[in-house]
Amino acid sequence: MKKFFGKVRDFFKWLSGTLVIRILAFIIKWIYRLINFILRQALLICIIYSTAFTVAASYLIYRVFIYGYDIYESVEELKVTQPENSKYMEALRDSNPNVQIRHTYVPLDSISTHLRKAVIASEDAGFYFHPGFDIRAIAEALDANQMAGKTKFGGSTITQQLAKNLFLSGERSFDRKFKELAYALLMEHELGKDRILELYLNYAQWGKDIFGCQEACLSYYKKSCSKISLDQAINLAAMLAAPAKHHPNMRESQFMAKRRAVIYQNMFPKKDSVLVDSLRQLMAPPAQPLTPVAQPQPATEKKVKAKAFKNH
Repeated sequence: MKKFFGKVRDFFKWLSGTLVIRILAFIIKWIYRLINFILRQALLICIIYSTAFTVAASYLIYRVFIYGYDIYESVEELKVTQPENSKYMEALRDSNPNVQIRHTYVPLDSISTHLRKAVIASEDAGFYFHPGFDIRAIAEALDANQMAGKTKFGGSTITQQLAKNLFLSGERSFDRKFKELAYALLMEHELGKDRILELYLNYAQWGKDIFGCQEACLSYYKKSCSKISLDQAINLAAMLAAPAKHHPNMRESQFMAKRRAVIYQNMFPKKDSVLVDSLRQLMAPPAQPLTPVAQPQPATEKKVKAKAFKNH
């Protein structure tokens, strides 16, 4: 009887061991199948996305090349001359034939360093580092637009904005974006950063009928753009996002307050106590808000021979 119970015990030990092994084998087999399935799906997804990206990139390169061939001469002319008008000026004249556009061209070395830095901090913090377009800015704009449920941000660089201001209409389409990118890449290659910044500052809109930083400084602060202070430069840069709706001394505007704060932070990422005090003064309401100065006669649009500037 003792032998019998011993054999029964040994049998159950063997059975339990076999069952555990079978269960483990079953689990391992299904884990292997699951991993294999995931890897195959991941590979398939990678192939699909890689193919889509390759096709999109090839199409983009093709369109940019086609547009670049057509626009080369117009970009080449920007090396030595300034356009008499921008597309935005022409559109304004078409909509209002009686408008008196204020625009005076000035070279880059006549523009305050404060204003140059403030505009870059406002519109394109990576201006001196990208090739004409900024992938990160575009991705952030797409994410912000998705959150907002509508198109509010474009992610365009200063170079792209200049291309749109000088040569393109305000329509929103993929075709215009391709042209804008073609202009931007060509301008980066042919003109260099400082020349692009000079043109941008001279053709950006700073009011309903005010174009260029010189007329903006004369209209709002009664001084040349070479003599603009830091706070005034930040105010002017803040209004670039909506120049027809705001003026630089609208400190009661939540929009302008946010824009000024962002620009200040981009210009001085490591603020000390002096800068914090300056920021508080900057955000305080002005004692006497300024408005554009009425001009007795429209300023003539000057053509100034461009100087060669060394890239930053």
